Order: sequence, then structure tokens, then C-alpha cells
Amino acid sequence: MMRRFILIFLSVFVSSWLITAIAFAQAPVPDDQTYRIAKQLNCPTCAGRNLADCPTDTCTQWKNEIKAQLDQGKNAEDVLAYFEARFGPTVLQEPPKDGTTAILWAAPVGAAIVFFGVVGVVMWRMSQRRSAHTVAATAAIGPNTSAHASAAADPFVSELEREVKDEL
Repeated sequence: MMRRFILIFLSVFVSSWLITAIAFAQAPVPDDQTYRIAKQLNCPTCAGRNLADCPTDTCTQWKNEIKAQLDQGKNAEDVLAYFEARFGPTVLQEPPKDGTTAILWAAPVGAAIVFFGVVGVVMWRMSQRRSAHTVAATAAIGPNTSAHASAAADPFVSELEREVKDEL
């Protein structure tokens, strides 16, 4: 029984290792700089996917173009500028932070500031109401009582305070 289990385990392990090796052998491994630049570009055919992770023929052509430009001596900024000039700023994974897109970068920060400001004002008003309510409730109980309004409403607390006063 144990031999059968070990044999099954080994056969599953070896077959999964072989399948993984075959899968990696089929995918061409780009060099690091080409991959880093491709990660910064959008796939022209797949929405929301970057160029480095897309297996389409168009993306393969673009990756070859990146590699060719790098082989010509261009740096990463030059390659990205080439693609942006040819296909527009939407080809970039991260849009530029100038011109019309500056508003898009500033909007989340502005929204967060407004949100935290509103939350702060609401919390401050709630604390003011709560403290005014506590003062009013304490005044209604009487000046010599140190209990809060909720404690005075509890019959157990009232009885306990009466007993303590009687003992003194």
C-alpha cells in the first residue's frame, strides 16, 4: 500500500515537472531591459494587459521592435517616447503627469483631503453634541451626583450608591 502511494506521488511529481519544463521551453525569455520596457507599455489588442505579459503576434512584434531599438543604442526613455509619439499617451501603462492628465493625478489626492476633512468635521460635531448631552444630563440629575445619565437610569447603580451613602 505504501509502495503504491509513493509510486503515484513520484509519477505525479515527475509528470508535473516535465509539463512545467515544456511550458517554459515554449515561451521565449526576453532580456531584462526589453521586459522592463514592455511592462511599461499597454498591449494594443488586449484591454488592461501590459505588453510584456501578452502572447499575441502584435505584442511579439512590438517586443522585437523594442529589442531592435535597444540594439541600436537607444535607452528606455527613447523607446518609450517612440511608442508614445507613434500611438499616443494611451500606450503607456502609467500616463504622463503633465498637461491634461495632471488633473487625473491630482483628483484622488484632492478627494482624499475633502473626505478626511468632512469626516473630521462630522466627528467634531458628534463629540460636541455628546458632551453637551452629558452636561445636560448631569445637570438634570443634580449638582451633588457624580454619576452619568446612563448610570442614574440604572436601578442597580442607584441602589448601590444609596447603600454606599448609608454606610458612610
